Amino acid sequence: MTGSLITKKKIAKTFKKLVAQIGFEKVTIAKIMQESHMRRQTFYDYFQDKYELVDWIFQQEAIEKIEDNLAYEGWQVIVENLFIYFEENQIFYRRILTFEGQNSFQDYYTQHLKGLIHQVLVVKKQKDKRVDEADRLFLEEFYANAFVSLTTKWIIDGCKIDSHCFAEQMKIAFLMGFEERQ
Repeated sequence: MTGSLITKKKIAKTFKKLVAQIGFEKVTIAKIMQESHMRRQTFYDYFQDKYELVDWIFQQEAIEKIEDNLAYEGWQVIVENLFIYFEENQIFYRRILTFEGQNSFQDYYTQHLKGLIHQVLVVKKQKDKRVDEADRLFLEEFYANAFVSLTTKWIIDGCKIDSHCFAEQMKIAFLMGFEERQ
């Protein structure tokens, strides 16, 4: 692990802890760096602002569960791993998801889910030649937004349903949407 990655991870760890303790809006760069025992300028060597830091954390931790596994894991395993991750980090994400300002987490999450959904639809297209390009694009948008909306509600409500059960419900909903058209 390079020095810069270690520094980024230390900043991210401190940020996540502060967000869980005091909320996203109250976390400042000064607080992050003071708690990290690093110079304030070090933050700006790696991140433009705390919104970019949130994107980086999501990219490093959650998106790797989607994109790094697309080539060799089935989408069902990826979905379950993603919900386990969210459940383990629910306090942080609950605080992030309730913030609706610049660089909304939901927008970022939606874009990455489209890749997972595209993968599922491409496999479906190989089995069922009736999924044309326009339908595929619509379905990617529809399912990504539905997935994000339900995930957001689940996290904000406190992950009352176990991550494995929630993943199973999402998989069932996803599969039912692809049943043969009458």
